[in-house]
Amino acid sequence: MSIRTLLEPVRAGRTILGFTGCPDAGKTVSRVLAEMEASLPCEPAAVWDMEDYWCTETARPEVLVHHGQIRRLDWPSYRFSLGWTPSSGPILMGVGPEPSMRWRAFVRELFALLAQWECREMILLGSFHDQVFHDETVFSGVVQDAESFNRIRGLGCERGEYEGTTAIHSAIMEASAEAGIRCASIWSHYPFYLNSLHELLVARFLDMLGALLGFQFDTTRLLASWHKKEKEIEELIQNDRELHGLLEGMRKAEPVSGPAPRARNVLRLDEFLKKRKE
Repeated sequence: MSIRTLLEPVRAGRTILGFTGCPDAGKTVSRVLAEMEASLPCEPAAVWDMEDYWCTETARPEVLVHHGQIRRLDWPSYRFSLGWTPSSGPILMGVGPEPSMRWRAFVRELFALLAQWECREMILLGSFHDQVFHDETVFSGVVQDAESFNRIRGLGCERGEYEGTTAIHSAIMEASAEAGIRCASIWSHYPFYLNSLHELLVARFLDMLGALLGFQFDTTRLLASWHKKEKEIEELIQNDRELHGLLEGMRKAEPVSGPAPRARNVLRLDEFLKKRKE
């Protein structure tokens, strides 16, 4: 097994996992897990070398070159941390690149690790581009049992309805029943015309996870940042006739479910704010 354990395994009743790349539209999932690690007492728990599960078409090592010399080379890896909440005890959290090959072998190795930590419940986080507006928060869920269904419905998640190519989440969920682990997959619907962090989605994700864990995450900073950004988004939309017309057409049309392609005109907020500052 290519997983280096940094802590002695303990009984972690829950695990919360996310994957970067395609299942992380707007880097929503990455930010949610980063906020959780910053909010909870956490320790690095394990590092999974992803050498056997990625190719250069989907992931590449990251390098730091300083004064003409390579200072650091980071290979794709999946990192686990162990967090604690007063009410739910130890929580195993993980984030890293979605494997681009050998999914079945990846899932087998994952469940072997979860068995060491005695995990009995799994929450998978995802985010995909959809035909939704930036001023709404839409979440959907995929579950394998009635109890999980009632739980995510209580959080305000819609029932997932989709047919097509899938993410690693589906392979994990299919194997969860055999492993005796209750599994639910929660997805945020990210506006297809944005390209920056959607702090409102992150805050709502944290609210839902907090309700499941019996812990209240502080989202004040995220919401303040979003309220400021929302004004910039409205200004960009008003100044882009094509995008404005597209969104007005969406408002008048019948609701469309399922992933949506990215718009040709994408709101590049970082570039916009930099130019305006200059």
